[in-house]
Amino acid sequence: MTFRVVIITTLMVSTFVIELMYRPLLSLQPFYVLAVVTYAMTIAYAVMSRMLRAVPPQIYAQLIGDLLVVTGFVYLTGGAASPFSFLYLLTIIIGSILLVRRGGFLVAACSWLMYASMVLLVQRSVLPPAPAGAEEGEAATVRILYSLVAHLVSFFAVAYLASSLTENLRRTGRELQMRRDDLAQLRDYNDNIIESMNSGLLTADGEGAITFANRGAVEITGRPITDLVRRNIADVLGQGPPFLDRVRSALEREKRFRSELDYDDGRGRKMFLGFTVSVLRERDGAPLGMIFIFQDLTEIRALEDEVALKKRMAALGEMAAGVAHELRNPLASISGSVQVLKRDLKPQGDAAELMDIVIKESKRLDQIIRDFLLFAKPGRFHPETADLVGVLRETLSLLENSEEQRPHHRVATRFRPETIRFDFDVNRMKQVFWNLAKNALRAMPEGGTLTVSAFGPGDGQVTVTFADTGIGMSEEDIATNFQPFHGSFASGTGLGLAIVYRIIEEHGGRIRVKSRRGSGTEVTMQLARQATTQAAREERRWTAS
Repeated sequence: MTFRVVIITTLMVSTFVIELMYRPLLSLQPFYVLAVVTYAMTIAYAVMSRMLRAVPPQIYAQLIGDLLVVTGFVYLTGGAASPFSFLYLLTIIIGSILLVRRGGFLVAACSWLMYASMVLLVQRSVLPPAPAGAEEGEAATVRILYSLVAHLVSFFAVAYLASSLTENLRRTGRELQMRRDDLAQLRDYNDNIIESMNSGLLTADGEGAITFANRGAVEITGRPITDLVRRNIADVLGQGPPFLDRVRSALEREKRFRSELDYDDGRGRKMFLGFTVSVLRERDGAPLGMIFIFQDLTEIRALEDEVALKKRMAALGEMAAGVAHELRNPLASISGSVQVLKRDLKPQGDAAELMDIVIKESKRLDQIIRDFLLFAKPGRFHPETADLVGVLRETLSLLENSEEQRPHHRVATRFRPETIRFDFDVNRMKQVFWNLAKNALRAMPEGGTLTVSAFGPGDGQVTVTFADTGIGMSEEDIATNFQPFHGSFASGTGLGLAIVYRIIEEHGGRIRVKSRRGSGTEVTMQLARQATTQAAREERRWTAS
């Protein structure tokens, strides 16, 4: 439509200029009428295009209207001798673009029919001669026939060329769009793969500045992507400049570099990361930077430590059982002999004090041996359906009357629900709760709060937590917490938590410790409700032995 307005406006302005400058003999009023009609048609087309879709019938109607206007203009400017018959070609080209080959040929046919009809009607005097003048005689007839043939050939030739070019352009456009769609789909697919990785992925330039980070990297590092991109990767991972030098040196020798490191996200969360570094290359093989792929191996490392701990505890348990049996009988003889001597001799002064020390330490050694035996050979596993909350309340009630709980100690409880029934060994679980509560109170010599929580069942598990506000533990203490003879208190045997660990393991559960120096300790146990299955295994083991 814009093209039509430009053409008719140009012709109308030209007509107006000619009239002003040369004052032609012929009236130019028909040209103005034709221009007004064209403007009116253009406005009508614009309204129709807003109301209706550009369907082929509407396009054909516009093209026929354009051909009528062109025919009128050619008639007014000389008919067969008009220099403006090329305007038909513009309409044919537009028809070929909009309607492709068939539409282009139809517009070409209509153009020639209108042109030929106008010329023949003028020639046969049905229409008055063209205002711009008309030729007469045999020469005029030959020239008209030649013009008709020339226009017929040119119209269809232009229709063929324009439609062929349009088809090629459309085919190329479709292929280009398909390639764009395939490329976009491939890009989205690759993006989805990278963003769906649980592993972290970072790319860095040659200087170590991060250029890309995926969702896994954001989650593992605990940093927003804006805090990763453009930062040096050694700083992000908490390593110094030698780290990048070591990576570059390794990549010069090998295709990839594999290592592990401890990571602190700066908010108290410490992890153990395993990572692989490869060279990022361009298509021609030129190095572009580095690719870091890393995973959070904290849980895996904890499981490895747990397996190693189980092996050590098993070995120590067997040794402890043998040592305990060898020591118990001589110790009983020593203790009994001293007690008999004290009763018969009735010593005074230092002798009596020394005998009391021997008897007291003998009792202490006997308690250590009992713990040894309980740790090494805990006896049969006797699960029964009981209320875990009731066992906790009973243990805490006994604790109130013990020497461990002082007036400046406070014990709080949180149980949800108030009754949690499942199968477990009641006596052993009492020992677990007693040892944990006693250790928590010992960790608060200046007073504090012990919070005992029990929640469940959730996901087939019951969760029990002992949290104190005491002195806390270092990472080294946590690492050796459940190993025998690694007690944190001078008055203990160092076997209490080792026994706790073994009992929880027998119940098919897990135990974890969170602590920091000066911030208290939290011990969490997750007990499987399928304890009867573990009990059956233990029962079979004891029956076989």
